[in-house]
Amino acid sequence: MKRTGRSSSQSTALIFALISFFVGLLLPGQARVVREMKQTYQNEDPKDLIRVIKDLQQRKQDLLVEETDVSQKVTQYLRSSDDTAAQVSQLQHEAAVLRQRTGAVPLAGPGIRITIREQSSGVSPSMLADDDLLLLLNDLWASGAEVISLNGIRLTDSSSVYRAGLNVRVGGKVTQMPLVINAIGDTENMAKGLQIPGGVLDLLNLRRIGAIVQKVNLLRISD
Repeated sequence: MKRTGRSSSQSTALIFALISFFVGLLLPGQARVVREMKQTYQNEDPKDLIRVIKDLQQRKQDLLVEETDVSQKVTQYLRSSDDTAAQVSQLQHEAAVLRQRTGAVPLAGPGIRITIREQSSGVSPSMLADDDLLLLLNDLWASGAEVISLNGIRLTDSSSVYRAGLNVRVGGKVTQMPLVINAIGDTENMAKGLQIPGGVLDLLNLRRIGAIVQKVNLLRISD
């Protein structure tokens, strides 16, 4: 009988040690928890203590699963936040470009100035055609122009530009030759784009239409 008592006592001690270990994983202050457990479980039946161990094991597993789930949610949130910030930044950039192209905000910066003069006298006067003007403007846009003005009239994406007799109509406004075109943007790219062999400047020169291109450190274009 004494042997059985020692065996039962040893089993209880072993089970108690296991409970202490699992609870220590779940809660801070393991020493305090162990002291409290001694008072609570020292007289409990070993079978009850085994159930406690199983319950602690299950709670530990549940906590690990919950921790994994929370970590995944945090990661997804951080990724979503990064994506949202990138999208907001892109939208802000596009909005700024749109305001510039629609003439909603004034713009200043380096660019180029093109002065165009016709040869209106002589036996065969040269006249700037609609196609010449549109080709020149399109080359500027394609070469990096951010904003363009024609004789001080700011162009937008919806501006119509065409000859009206000896005049030039820009949207609802009318101007006359000679034309001074200011374009703000990448100065070097715009200059190179206009000087491509066989490009618009060569075509104008063949038709005796003078076009002088100047690089300007600071241009200002408003409404």
